Amino acid sequence: DQDYLDLGANNLTGAIPIEIWNLTKLVHLDLYKFNELTGTLPPEIGDLTDLRYLRLRSCGLSGSIPSEVGNLINLIDLRLGFNGLTGSIPPTIGDLSNLANIELDDNNLSGIIPDEICNLDGIEFNTGWIQNNQLCPPYPSCIEDTVGEQDTTNCD
Repeated sequence: DQDYLDLGANNLTGAIPIEIWNLTKLVHLDLYKFNELTGTLPPEIGDLTDLRYLRLRSCGLSGSIPSEVGNLINLIDLRLGFNGLTGSIPPTIGDLSNLANIELDDNNLSGIIPDEICNLDGIEFNTGWIQNNQLCPPYPSCIEDTVGEQDTTNCD
């Protein structure tokens, strides 16, 4: 059964095998914590359109969040916190209309937070969900009270 893959807390190292992105019926992907993975989230992540849970928190990822993440329209839970993710948050994140939980905290995300984040009306943004990044104001009104601490030294 390829719908559930939980490899969290297994001390895995190296890149996420490219074959994982071929598991198009995957509903739950968990590589959460105590893994020391390298590499990035490839655009192929957008092929996992059945995915409901994407838990890649604290597993050593780098690079940017690909815009193809917006294809994951069934996603309920997106946890990418405590990685080394860089770049801006893609506006396509606003397409995830079923999202109930999002964690992007403790990365190196920069730029502005796209207004499309306010399309995620099924989320109660808790304080800390995006803290400890390098995101620049002004913040979208729907989340301005929950962005937490940001390193704004590189903002205009």
